[in-house]
Amino acid sequence: MKIVALVSGGIDSTVMLWKLRSEGHSIVPLTLLTFRRNPREIEAAKKISKAASGREPIVYDVSFLRELYDYPQHIKERVFQQFPNLPNIVIPYRNIIFYSVAAYVACHEAAEAIAGGHTREDMERIPDVGEEFFADLEKILNKSTPFHRVKILTPVAGLWKPEIMRLGVELGAPIGETWSCWSVFEKHCGKCPGCLSRKEVFRAVGLTDPTEYLEG
Repeated sequence: MKIVALVSGGIDSTVMLWKLRSEGHSIVPLTLLTFRRNPREIEAAKKISKAASGREPIVYDVSFLRELYDYPQHIKERVFQQFPNLPNIVIPYRNIIFYSVAAYVACHEAAEAIAGGHTREDMERIPDVGEEFFADLEKILNKSTPFHRVKILTPVAGLWKPEIMRLGVELGAPIGETWSCWSVFEKHCGKCPGCLSRKEVFRAVGLTDPTEYLEG
């Protein structure tokens, strides 16, 4: 099957790529440039995509998309009063937009499916993720463009992050090439939420963390 895969440069989407690769699929990597997209992530996405598929990722600029963190204060206050556990890095309508772009690319590339690297953790805390959401979105995409049909795949959505890490190691995914840090340094900062989550996953799996950190 030919699949357009949304690639971030992080661990989850990298393991997703290697899972698709191990199943013999033809991969068309796609990465989207949002307002705060870290250039280190993009570098990692390009390197990993080339290794997984033999081709550079298609790169689209969608930098008009901003996280809730960058929204006006009065809107942020209203949203977080109602949904206090919502991460401030959520981009409103993100996956409707991302998967619509991926479906557009799939039509151009004659691909049969589009895929994202969502995790079990995502299912529990992010609203536009989950079986029901993607089933509804798939119907809408196929209704809007009846001359090209796509499936939406979430190959690692049933797995917690430690399980995804174990799968990546088993498949030989280049975990060391991934980027998790929210900062733009030569090395991971070691302190931001992305780095702390990365460290925790390595600890949970009992693996030596090969990442170079500026601190810790």
